[in-house]
Amino acid sequence: MIIGSLEDCSRRGTTDFSNNSQPRSDFMRAFVLHGPKDMRLETIPDPKPGPDEVKIRIKRVGICGSDMHYYQHFGIGSFIPKEPFALGHEFSGEVVEHGSLVETVKLGDRVTVEPGLFCGKCRYCKAGRYNLCSAMRFYGSASCYPHLHGGFAEYVIAPARNCFHVPDGMSYGEGALIEPLAVGMHAVIRAGSLGGKVGLVTGGGTIGQTVVLSALAMGIDRIYVSDIAPFAREFSVAHGATDAFDPTSPSFADDIKAAAPDGFDAVFEASGSPRALSQAFELAGRGAVVVQIGTQPAEVTLPANVVMSKELTVYGSFRYAHVFPQIITLATQKRMEIAPMITQVFPFEEMQKAMDVSIAKDGVIKVQVEYT
Repeated sequence: MIIGSLEDCSRRGTTDFSNNSQPRSDFMRAFVLHGPKDMRLETIPDPKPGPDEVKIRIKRVGICGSDMHYYQHFGIGSFIPKEPFALGHEFSGEVVEHGSLVETVKLGDRVTVEPGLFCGKCRYCKAGRYNLCSAMRFYGSASCYPHLHGGFAEYVIAPARNCFHVPDGMSYGEGALIEPLAVGMHAVIRAGSLGGKVGLVTGGGTIGQTVVLSALAMGIDRIYVSDIAPFAREFSVAHGATDAFDPTSPSFADDIKAAAPDGFDAVFEASGSPRALSQAFELAGRGAVVVQIGTQPAEVTLPANVVMSKELTVYGSFRYAHVFPQIITLATQKRMEIAPMITQVFPFEEMQKAMDVSIAKDGVIKVQVEYT
């Protein structure tokens, strides 16, 4: 989910072709969001990299829950677009141009991009918690102005420091999965040591599935999933979850009791449902950890007496920091099997169909769009 402070997102730097550029046109194609359910294929100015930036030809982009929300409502909470912009923050691609100061990547490199452009100067960045940067800029988001066009375009400019190499043997599709996987891994890290513990994930969508994979990679003993959708439950069990439950089933309470008689050691709320968040506190065992990942639609009541009497530790988990390299390593070592999360792929020209399928949520975990 894209959330951040409303800050000036003005481009910095000047065009620098040096000897490190390839021939380029002045325009590119992009699917631009103009209003609720009004996404148009247009020609917009082709971006130019500054001295410490790279130009990336997008190869794959994933459709996130925040993209769907912007598409349907033309806003998320207080983040209301002030002008049309291109969505998309889960992307990978090929470096086709870079500025004169760039040394960490070269032409032709395959990269995935961490989409949060942090300032590096505020107290949060200096403390290493750059996901909380007070001047954060984010691709495909109205959280800053001017808005930064995201990966629903043919090219994107990114700071070299935000680019991570996609290893040989990893596809562009898997490279575009690193961003949502980072959300799950950050939440798991927030929960602390999980070795020998029993966990529950409420919400089996994309982020819930990344929590399952991350928790397993970090040594959890058993991990369960709660979701109302049969496909999400089946997918969870097929890809590592110990079992999955339907929270609307009459047997839900008995199923939970059998799985964790004393409650769960860690509960990850990944659905954004107020009822699921309430259940998280109910189902957490004494001394457990509750991690909230899903964005709630409104203010919710915190069961303070339950937190007190169970001595629960409650964490928020917002985006991620310092986890892209870890996930790439785990995926490369096959300690995280990430490719199955990609359940459908559409060509660039069918971006609208890809969005519709994502919103329908019928038998999909992650929908991606491929650029050829």
